[in-house]
Amino acid sequence: MKQNNNIISFPGSAKSDALSAPADPAFKAEASSECFPAGADLSVEMLRQELLRERKRVMQWHILTEASVILNSKLHSESLPLKIIKYAKKLVAAEAGLLALEEIKESGLKIVKHYTFTDEAKEELFEEIVQKPQGAIEIIMQKGEVINRSSTFYSPDDLYGFSNLKRNLLGIPLYANRKVIGALLMANKSEEASFTQDDQELLMILGSQLGIALENSRLYEKIDKELQTKVDELERVNEILKKQHRILEKSLEMHDKLTGLVLKGDGITAICDTLATFIDSPVQVEDHNFNVKATTMHKPVKRFACGKELVENEDYSKQVSTLFQERKPVEMHPDIDTTQYIVPVVAGQQIMGLITTVFVHKNLKQLDKVAMELGATIVALEMLKERASVEQTKRLKETFVEHILNENFESLEWMHHRALQLGFNLKKMFQVIAMDVTLGQNGRSSPELCQDIREFCADAFPHSVVLTRNGYILIVVSCDNKEHCVKPLLEALKKRLSHLLREENWRIGVGTLCSRLEDCVLSYRNAVTSLNILKALNLNNRVVFYDNLGIFSLIEINPQHFAEFMKRTIGPLIDYDQKHKTQLIGTLNLFYKYNCNILKAAREGYLNPSTMKYRLRRIQEIMGLDLKDPETSLQLQLAMRLANCNFSDA
Repeated sequence: MKQNNNIISFPGSAKSDALSAPADPAFKAEASSECFPAGADLSVEMLRQELLRERKRVMQWHILTEASVILNSKLHSESLPLKIIKYAKKLVAAEAGLLALEEIKESGLKIVKHYTFTDEAKEELFEEIVQKPQGAIEIIMQKGEVINRSSTFYSPDDLYGFSNLKRNLLGIPLYANRKVIGALLMANKSEEASFTQDDQELLMILGSQLGIALENSRLYEKIDKELQTKVDELERVNEILKKQHRILEKSLEMHDKLTGLVLKGDGITAICDTLATFIDSPVQVEDHNFNVKATTMHKPVKRFACGKELVENEDYSKQVSTLFQERKPVEMHPDIDTTQYIVPVVAGQQIMGLITTVFVHKNLKQLDKVAMELGATIVALEMLKERASVEQTKRLKETFVEHILNENFESLEWMHHRALQLGFNLKKMFQVIAMDVTLGQNGRSSPELCQDIREFCADAFPHSVVLTRNGYILIVVSCDNKEHCVKPLLEALKKRLSHLLREENWRIGVGTLCSRLEDCVLSYRNAVTSLNILKALNLNNRVVFYDNLGIFSLIEINPQHFAEFMKRTIGPLIDYDQKHKTQLIGTLNLFYKYNCNILKAAREGYLNPSTMKYRLRRIQEIMGLDLKDPETSLQLQLAMRLANCNFSDA
């Protein structure tokens, strides 16, 4: 029988006589009984051995193919080492395997060792991290060399990782991007003295695929991590968008509710209540004068600061600047458990008020802020609506009062009916205040000043009517049946004028108090008469009541004659006081006020009687008059009475 020369050849297999593998008993028996009958010659036996070796190679390539499939699958790099060690051991029939890989996440080497104990039929796995390679691992990784030697070539230090080396060692470097990234070592080949050239070449093929697979796996993990980061970011953005969408839906719902309240005319109180229910916290609305328009804070709130307190307290200067200059909301924390959120109510460039809420033992959410800012917008619309209504009513009232002053009305019944329509309380008393302002070139114009007075009175005294007539600013006030019920208004008005008019002069005349609205025309004439007297006497920045003119109000002498009489009588004394900064006119007033009693006058003026007598002598010298003369005394008292008709200083 001839020898079969058609033998399957693998890398390094033609001359590898030392290559062997454990014999398969079943295959041997089959080959012996079927292929090689008894009495075969030596060539047949050699062919049988060759077939066994070829079968071994086929099995090795089958193992290598399986390992390649594993390496090409999407496995995590952490799970690859143990799988590859097992395939490598099976590929070269080794009892022990070791894989050393450079760590990416931290410095050093990751060592994975796997032992198979044939005698005891068990396996052991060891993993550790070392700072630097040693022994055979160092040789392979630093020089990139392949090691294939028996144990007799190594000292104990060289056998790092294989302290139980019994027979032989095969180690190869692992490459990735032309760089050594690790080492794969096999030890203690089964049944044979050493690893063959075929073992080395097969292990190198597996090692090259492992290096590529590890690099790919690491790249995949890096990309996967970056992708996961992007996915997480997208999820985070998606959550933000969902949250914003929910806020938008809630804000739209709130907007519809609040707008509906405005359209139905329910007013600011209903808006305040609805907003408080929505954010589940108390709400307060104030106008630009810090008057409370609506509130749900029926119980005292700890350390709550209203608008007036903010403005008056210097500790809140930063918050006041943010609210009134930047027109932005302010979040305050009076204490650790309390949060106060204040939003300015803005219409155009004008701040019309504030809307405030307080959260106690509760966090302020973005939705709450959106609801408060939306509420401020709706409150601004309602305030504009109220202001428009008030302005319209004011204009109608001003026109109506002008008709009364012109006595231009059909009948008293029509006038009373119209007055009730416009909200006048006919049971109250009425009084007219006339104001005359001498405006400078750089001062305010008359319309601007009138508008300012109109707004001031509307805020502080809402039942008053302000209009202009014949160059005067008139204020018609309705008040209770009391004398001088307009005094609070006059005091506030004087302060306002002092603030507005730095260089200009003003005069105020107050007419008589009348019980009927139609009598306002008489009160108006009295107020103008009082102004004319002040003007004739050249008295500025003063207030005079017509009722305090006494006898002068009855005779109604020409104001110019009043001025000439007063100037002729006590004019020299007034001029002396102004020139020398003295108070002789006051001394003369005290003298006549206490019926020419020098002791009483001196005591009331906190003067020594001698000083009082000296001043009286000085007055007689300046005026060239005798104070003891009855006619002279009468003229002086009339002039002093005229000059001191309760003219109030500014």
